[in-house]
Amino acid sequence: MDYVHLSIISSAIGTVSIVLIYIYLYVLYRHRYMGIWALGWLILLSRYIIFDLGLLPWKQSSLGMITYQMLIIISVLLFVWATHIFLNKQLSKWWIYVTILISILSVTINLLCSSLAYKLLLPIYFGCFVCIWIGVIFIRNSQLIGIGRLIAGYAYIIWSLLNLISPILLGGSWFLPWAHSIGGVLRLFIAVGTLMLYFENTRTVLANTEIKYRLLAENAADIIYSYQIFPKTKIEYISPSVLTITGYSPEEYYADNNLVFALIHSDDHCLLEEFIHNLPRSIESPLTLRLVRQDKTTLWLEQKCTPIYGRNGELSSLHGIIRDITTRKNLEKTTSMLDRMNMVGSMAATVAHEIRNPMTTVRGYLQVMGRKEKYQTDKEKFELMIAEIDRANSIIREYLSLSRQKRASLQNGSLNTIIEALFPLIQADANSSKVHVSLNLTAITELLLDENEIRQLLLNLVRNSIEAMPEGGNLAIHTFQEDSNIVLSISDQGSGIPSDILDNLGTPFITTKDTGTGLGLPLCYQIAHRHNAKIKINTHHEGTTFFVYFSPPIV
Repeated sequence: MDYVHLSIISSAIGTVSIVLIYIYLYVLYRHRYMGIWALGWLILLSRYIIFDLGLLPWKQSSLGMITYQMLIIISVLLFVWATHIFLNKQLSKWWIYVTILISILSVTINLLCSSLAYKLLLPIYFGCFVCIWIGVIFIRNSQLIGIGRLIAGYAYIIWSLLNLISPILLGGSWFLPWAHSIGGVLRLFIAVGTLMLYFENTRTVLANTEIKYRLLAENAADIIYSYQIFPKTKIEYISPSVLTITGYSPEEYYADNNLVFALIHSDDHCLLEEFIHNLPRSIESPLTLRLVRQDKTTLWLEQKCTPIYGRNGELSSLHGIIRDITTRKNLEKTTSMLDRMNMVGSMAATVAHEIRNPMTTVRGYLQVMGRKEKYQTDKEKFELMIAEIDRANSIIREYLSLSRQKRASLQNGSLNTIIEALFPLIQADANSSKVHVSLNLTAITELLLDENEIRQLLLNLVRNSIEAMPEGGNLAIHTFQEDSNIVLSISDQGSGIPSDILDNLGTPFITTKDTGTGLGLPLCYQIAHRHNAKIKINTHHEGTTFFVYFSPPIV
């Protein structure tokens, strides 16, 4: 084997390197352009092995020469196609037209001309110009980073310039073996540069993807977390939204692995223990718990998670999302309360009238009998029975009011004017219970109100506040504007509402008073609902404040 064949073999080694690298990257990442590049270089490699090493007498055969030409042209077209895919661009149809034109001209020259240099001129120069174009793209494309693009780009250009003079050297020049060897080295540089370029860009894409998903996690309203279970339990990651929701920063959770367990509401510890005990089966359903914030307010949280298993099949960690569902729970509570009131209303409509009719008859007979001479000694007993029947009737009257599915007659009116008109009545009621009433009415806009219903709402809330202070105290009625809402607040200095009653407040027949019916607040909630208003309560051991938030009328 002479040194010419050795130089061709060294050139083929450079091409083999490129083919192997492109095949490796394609198998690893399944990018289509890698497969097309690999196919183009593989066709070029077959040309080196079959033709340049002299396995076939192609120079003396027209068919062999045409095959040689087509291998060059097809490989070049594959390079162009792969480069367009790599750049996320559509392959222009003009490349197809140019390739067909060059193929036709090459075959024509092959049939008309006897010079080998002329026969190979168009295919080789077409390939050279395409590779120069690829090299310039690698060097100048701003989306490609790193030194790999420069190595591959300049290697493409130098290799192309070397091939431009190859037709002249095919006649047996002493430089031809060196050209083959240098071409092999340049193709090796192309292979190394491409590998570096791909990994540098892959690393950049991964870094950008990590930044994108980190920004997504850090700006999400829900809490995103990763909790390691094996080999040691710890919080691996928790998103910054945990500070907004719970009042504690991520650093505090990292520092104290048991902080999250300490914040769980005492009544829900058993739910959490059951969830942990039944892992991983328990993650099939969302876990809903109450959590006590840093400011001691209670939140409802719902968490969903995904199990992560180790190599040996053991549960290694949990990745999940925790969502604040307090608003949803409050809405469910309000809806449930309205449903209960509707149910009570339906019962009232069907039962209350049947109760009142016999009671009216009994009351009438008691009045008649009480007037008779022989019963005068029991007059006080008759009066007591009549009073009890009247009390029962008043309860039934309130009970019946729950069944009235009426629409409020809303008209523009002043909340302050209604309060001022009722103030003498409120004051008289308060004085009899040693309660001092103060008014603080600020300038507020008019609202769409049903005056009679607002009177009933106000009197019910005031009556509850007065009865919450059996030893006397101060009652404050205040109106003000908060953001776009008009707020009515009624504050007392009672002992507050117990937590077991507070959770069910507004449910018919739930009351803290020994003689109460538990129907006053349900009526208030119905009136507020018809006025598109919301009732909120702030209670503690020093007193209770009822807030009624009225939405302003839409102009």
